[in-house]
Amino acid sequence: MQRIIPAILTANPEELRENMEILKGHTKWLHIDIMDGKFVPNTSANLFELGEAAQFFHLEIHLMVEHPEKYLEDCSGIGAKRVIFHAEAVDSPEVVLQKMEEYGFQKEIAVNPPTPALKLASYIEKLDALLVMGVNPGFQQQEFIPDVLSKVSEIRRLKQDVLIGIDGGINEQTVKQAFGAGVDYACAGSAVMKTSDPVAALKHLEEMIS
Repeated sequence: MQRIIPAILTANPEELRENMEILKGHTKWLHIDIMDGKFVPNTSANLFELGEAAQFFHLEIHLMVEHPEKYLEDCSGIGAKRVIFHAEAVDSPEVVLQKMEEYGFQKEIAVNPPTPALKLASYIEKLDALLVMGVNPGFQQQEFIPDVLSKVSEIRRLKQDVLIGIDGGINEQTVKQAFGAGVDYACAGSAVMKTSDPVAALKHLEEMIS
């Protein structure tokens, strides 16, 4: 099933709570960006600011951090369903994937625009999902990099049944292009959350791919 997942990127705990309240009852999945100011320049609200969010959403936690393995226990503590870390952030993705397996998370890796799909070949069979970054990570409201869509078919050749998402630069100008390339879901941040009516913006994007 093709899906739009709203994405929240904020360092303000109050804004995080307000955004989640707005989305309650309007989306099954919620994508939360966690940033450490090291792997990417920005920082975000911490995991525990999510409170009881897992009662209302399937939480997809996007770790834009160094040493993502150090965050897994906290991800489990807040009830995350799917955890994403960056291939570029670790020396041995297999080690982190094994730890994720122990917690029972759906396992997903994100790849930045310059990273070739073939870099994933040695461990893609261990993945439940793969997130193609449509922008360089760490900031919302960036311009989409269309060349990244060529990775989608390359990833399918490596593993036919892997779930493929795209994150960054998704809006009403780019969403059809992304799904036309074969992604299964798209994370939409500012195109939803930075509008005057996030719920209406989310529904509009969903209608565009239905």
